[in-house]
Amino acid sequence: MKKILFTIALLIGTLSSCSGFLDEEPKGNITTISYYKTEQHAISATNAIYDFLIIGYAPGGLWDSNYGGVFYNDYWVLQDMFADNSTTNMASVDYQSVDYMQIDQYNLPVQRLWRDFYQTIKACNVVLDKVPAIEMNETLKKHLLAEARFFRAMMYFDLVRMFGDVPLHKKDVESSEEENIPRSPRDEVYEFIIADLKIAEQDLTYTGRMGGGHPYPLSASALLARVYLTYGALHKDNAYFQLAVKKADEVIPSFPMLGEYGDLFKIANRFNSEIVYGVNFNGSLSAGWKGGQFLVRLLPKLDTSKGGPDNAQGWESATENLYNAFANNDKRKEVTLRKNFVYDDGSTETFKQPYFFKYWDRKAEPKGNTTDAIFPAIRTAEMYLIKAEALNEINHAPNAEALAAIKMVRDRAGLSSSTLPSDYSGFKKALLNEYRLEFAMEGRRWFDLTRMCTSEEFINIIKQAKPEATPKSIHFLFPIPQYDRELSHGVLTQNEGY
Repeated sequence: MKKILFTIALLIGTLSSCSGFLDEEPKGNITTISYYKTEQHAISATNAIYDFLIIGYAPGGLWDSNYGGVFYNDYWVLQDMFADNSTTNMASVDYQSVDYMQIDQYNLPVQRLWRDFYQTIKACNVVLDKVPAIEMNETLKKHLLAEARFFRAMMYFDLVRMFGDVPLHKKDVESSEEENIPRSPRDEVYEFIIADLKIAEQDLTYTGRMGGGHPYPLSASALLARVYLTYGALHKDNAYFQLAVKKADEVIPSFPMLGEYGDLFKIANRFNSEIVYGVNFNGSLSAGWKGGQFLVRLLPKLDTSKGGPDNAQGWESATENLYNAFANNDKRKEVTLRKNFVYDDGSTETFKQPYFFKYWDRKAEPKGNTTDAIFPAIRTAEMYLIKAEALNEINHAPNAEALAAIKMVRDRAGLSSSTLPSDYSGFKKALLNEYRLEFAMEGRRWFDLTRMCTSEEFINIIKQAKPEATPKSIHFLFPIPQYDRELSHGVLTQNEGY
């Protein structure tokens, strides 16, 4: 993987100042020898991290095979497709193997995501290695280092959940040694993640770099809530569940939920009060080059002359199982999924399967080609459900606080909570379903299933939605990409069963 990596300073020299890191054009080349001397260098180095979340490293531009960062390509697709929420409409064997739960170590989308995670980590490590020596405003310096820690923790958290033991790159390595770092035990990776996020919580204090795609201090707290919940589930440790509740409670008051679910995805509300952290794609300001792929991938092909979206490919659609999981009076159903489309002339086209419409603000972006929609990486509804889940685990039954927390999410959806189960297993099942409906195609279904289910439950849930799929217990992890194993000359071991 790292053979295709760049000298990172060449890229960060092209990036913009903190006031407009999403829409600047490339400007010049700077090598590691002459770089990292001024405050502006520190800002540019940190801004480089954001491009790895969006466009990655692609010298050839949009048609470069490496184009697309962590959240541009397959992140939010794989987690729903490698589960029971979505299915592929592409002929690609790589995507069909994800859909049918038949992936192997050669799967290209998995390999790309591994690459994107580690490229982003490398960008973070450059900041953490180089910026401390720069003479500059100390508050800003600590903030920039905290941003790098926040994103490094985010990348490692997804890596450790998807792959288990993973190579832990604590420093930037500018040699072939980068290929030969062995996998670190999962608990050691979690310890590293938590340490990074604790520092980020304290040091994200420079208000000029908060929001609009930059993390807040409470963004780190919210991610810690997610980490503590997952680690608590992994080890059945109530102390971590209690920490998850504590962090969720810290976040909730400062990020109130919107009154209407559909308002979350309106362009005018890109960074609304419920978005604890959102990835700032911006298609219009960059002529489409940094726009998200939500509409291109998810919307079905329709007649553009009658008001259908431009360039919609319909590469992924929802399973009937997901569509039927929504109650008819659930307000989220019509926002999330559609089985038909009404054209401007009033005529209707009906689809063979439901499609995801939640990211399309048809009023603001009627042609649906380039979009300014953000990726809602962390939002307050999750904090309520984390709290409910953790309290159910601590008490082995839902207490009043747990019921009140899930009720906040269900109330907005227009659903009654009066008949929610009062037993541990029943409430856990209800929570799993609530996560599913609230966050469909937001890149988390597989994470929720593998955290909350036994292997037998995991297999049965997916088989109900996809009878032709072949889920197995080994699918609690993804395979280590063979390409990277070969680069490591055998240092990287493979997950069991692949």
